[in-house]
Amino acid sequence: MSVRDEREPLAPRTTSLYDYALFRHGIEPDARVPAGGLLLPGGPPPGALRRREAERVITELLPPALADPDPARAAANLDRCLRERGMHPDNVYELVRLPLPDEALARALGRRLLLTATDPAALAVGISLVHRLGGPEDVPDLTALAVLEGFLQPVLYALSALGCDTEVLIRLVGVLHPDDHAWVISQLASRDDPAARHWLLNLPVGPHTGSSQARHVALAVGLADLLEAEHPGTTVLAQGGRLLTRMAPESGTGSSAEILAYEPAVRVYEALVRRADLLPPTLDHHAILLSLALDLSSGPPVLLDWRPGLREELLVRLDRLLSTPDWAAVPDGDHAHRDRYRADWIRRMRREPFDRTAPTGLRIHVVERDPEFGDAVETRILLDGRPLVPRVFPQGRSPAPDLVLGRDLLRATPEEREVTLSTAYCSEGCCGTLTVTVQRDGDHVVWHGRHQDGIGPRLPEYRFDADAYDAEVERARTDDTWCRPARRTARLIAAGLRERRDLLTRWDMRSHWCKTAGPYEDTVEVHFYYGPGVGPDPAADEATHWLHFTWSLADDGRRPEERAAAALERLATTDPKTYSRITGGNREYAEALGLGSQDDG
Repeated sequence: MSVRDEREPLAPRTTSLYDYALFRHGIEPDARVPAGGLLLPGGPPPGALRRREAERVITELLPPALADPDPARAAANLDRCLRERGMHPDNVYELVRLPLPDEALARALGRRLLLTATDPAALAVGISLVHRLGGPEDVPDLTALAVLEGFLQPVLYALSALGCDTEVLIRLVGVLHPDDHAWVISQLASRDDPAARHWLLNLPVGPHTGSSQARHVALAVGLADLLEAEHPGTTVLAQGGRLLTRMAPESGTGSSAEILAYEPAVRVYEALVRRADLLPPTLDHHAILLSLALDLSSGPPVLLDWRPGLREELLVRLDRLLSTPDWAAVPDGDHAHRDRYRADWIRRMRREPFDRTAPTGLRIHVVERDPEFGDAVETRILLDGRPLVPRVFPQGRSPAPDLVLGRDLLRATPEEREVTLSTAYCSEGCCGTLTVTVQRDGDHVVWHGRHQDGIGPRLPEYRFDADAYDAEVERARTDDTWCRPARRTARLIAAGLRERRDLLTRWDMRSHWCKTAGPYEDTVEVHFYYGPGVGPDPAADEATHWLHFTWSLADDGRRPEERAAAALERLATTDPKTYSRITGGNREYAEALGLGSQDDG
């Protein structure tokens, strides 16, 4: 059981949340709290009350507490009463806007609640009052409470209102889990403060850096002016490239591409690329420049307001620079284990952004992003040179190639085929999907846009030359130069199982799929269900005797074709139940069959 699954209180109910925060923070390994903050003792607060009921409780309990000349007694009574009424902190932040006839008493009550409240709603009252009436002396107590689950955002608002030092926020970043850095970084980015700008300019930019966060940081540090300065320096150039890369994903960080909302984007791209030759030829710098090229070629930045020919000129400059001997030799150098995967990515993607095919009709670009930023692989669909998804469906993301190309969904026939090109990053039920029907009509292929229950965009009709369309879909479907070895191995195994269904049915196996796994995505996992008479979806019937097996194949250095052939041969000759591990299904059934949790073979 993980720490975040434990809901048993680690301190008595009489212990204040402030003391609990100090205690738990003190015993956390490396003094870093888990993602989302420290779980509250006794579990999360009850659900929020309806607004009218919450208003009634607040107007009944808060005025007497504010009028009590004894802050200790007032805090204790309010703490007890709010717990009894089942108030949620969110009710408090919305409703604690009552007049304060005696600000000194209100300030004293707020400070007392910060230190003594045992109920989350009572602590929220304390934070709200100190937010309104506190001073610099309250900053340390507020900061200590930022590590509690659900309290980071209100604490940051209070710290900002009190004008805390930049160093306080920087220290807080060092305490929090990377998943929670965004709130603090946004506060730092809103400051007109040299210390904040210096820290942001050296901020580690990685997979936890959101698209919106990257844009705020770029604006805060004045990235365009820094890059256009006479001597920008390698730190500014490299950080500028990282920030542009994080702004450009369509939705890899849960939000639409912020690069299209970044007003100085064209200036920044131009200044950075024109001075890219000032960067030393390192693996990190090579990856940054290649990422910029991939986005300038087929990503959302294509949609920026470019001067005629400028984007193409920048791509030519990047191609020439990365083709020079010193830069071309970088991925072939002697790299540590982790960096080898990045070097392999550079070799696979090196030519992708510099394909100068005329941007007419349909083009399909499969782009793997820098492994340092999360390993996403996108099928970017371009119509007349412009990326479709970010242009018409900014809430969406481009699909993985296996979902569109692997199933050959774009192939055109006289019968209409419905294809989902993108699903909203929030959810299909919220913002819908980008869906088209594909159909051959004589010498043309036609895409008919449609709504899904009125949700999501509707494309206009597109007509393509059928021969050119077929050639492009076939080229993209058969091209696997973008595949890392394990992914290619998984695709070959999956294709073999589709062609030779008897490999699994002979062992009463069903519903196979293959994927990559492991910290470097270098392991192949083959998943299948076992159970005589099991249907296509065994999980749909809990009463059915079935088992879910996973077979993991670690990288052994052989070529993907050899690894896949060996895996298929083993499936043909040896029952996979004997060398796979059980990862789901009916455990009693497994025991009845004499099967345990075997080690992978």
